[in-house]
Amino acid sequence: MTPSPRERALTWTFVAPTLARPTGGDLAMFEVANAIARRGRDLVQIAHVPWRGSGIRTLSEVPWFDFDGAVEHRFRSDLDPDGLPDADALVFSTKLLASALSTEAEPTGPRLVRSLQRPLHRGCLAILFLQGHGVFGPEVEELACRLPGPKVCVGSWLASLLVEQGVPRGDVVHIPNGVDPQQFRVLRSIEGRPAQVSMNFDPHPVKGGSAGIAALEQLHRRQSVPATVFGTRPPDRPLSAGLTFVPSPTRASIVDIYNASSLFLQPSEREGFGMCAVEAMASGCALVTTANGGSADYAFDGETALVCDAGPDAMQDALSRLVRDDPLRIALATAGARYVERFRWAATAERFVGLAESLLTIDP
Repeated sequence: MTPSPRERALTWTFVAPTLARPTGGDLAMFEVANAIARRGRDLVQIAHVPWRGSGIRTLSEVPWFDFDGAVEHRFRSDLDPDGLPDADALVFSTKLLASALSTEAEPTGPRLVRSLQRPLHRGCLAILFLQGHGVFGPEVEELACRLPGPKVCVGSWLASLLVEQGVPRGDVVHIPNGVDPQQFRVLRSIEGRPAQVSMNFDPHPVKGGSAGIAALEQLHRRQSVPATVFGTRPPDRPLSAGLTFVPSPTRASIVDIYNASSLFLQPSEREGFGMCAVEAMASGCALVTTANGGSADYAFDGETALVCDAGPDAMQDALSRLVRDDPLRIALATAGARYVERFRWAATAERFVGLAESLLTIDP
């Protein structure tokens, strides 16, 4: 249902436990804030709050993201809900709940949790931006499900999971993440790319980083296919010959890595959405991925990707298949790049705004 036109602007506050290194959840939060600001209608502000006792104080500490000039920033030293700026819509994540429940957040963290169980300010709509499950522990996940208000899920599997866990269906909304087509695009012919794999490494156990590296090492031993691994933190052991680790690359560098690769490996056991996989697809890589939840929204086995089991052998076999079968690799990469054109941050922002308009009483 399309909301009726409104006269006044909405004020949005995104509450983000911001770190000096990029994380997928922060990137998604900031991209949505940027996209809403670029619509030119609403006021958008980000309240940067501490993450388990540490946080940033200036934007100079966040060189890994380019904020739109219209986005306003507030830097908080604690999680006191009374210190958050007024807003019509307040957007927060399970990462904020994890920070609030940590011992370092006493006493303001528990106050923030209590305030999220009711409107923070009169007329404020609190929106949980759910980007994953099983990352921050059961206490945080259970709290997220219990809180009132809408829950925006980046993956359709997350939306289904919440309903299965008893969250009212009317409180669950599927709004996928987006991709910036100006950044992540095909710069090098899909057909002419040599055999090379790229992979994002994350040390969290559910990301499957160690299994992914083992698969890449097997592939190089057997077929001499090189791989570029990138991430904010390196693996806990040196990589074998043929594998190169790029620490904390810029976004421009990541685009170059994707375009130098013919294949991208997503080894995760669980993904809320899987932004790196979609970015790689948009950049012309053929995707090999596990059935990790998030991939179900874009990785269709034999059509837009190869979907395999999470073990190193299965991932190596899928990669090897595409190295040997270049027509299949080209077909999957081409279809995948075309499919992910539907994921755009502008569309994500429109759906956030539409949700807020449908739930808030807008006074002309």
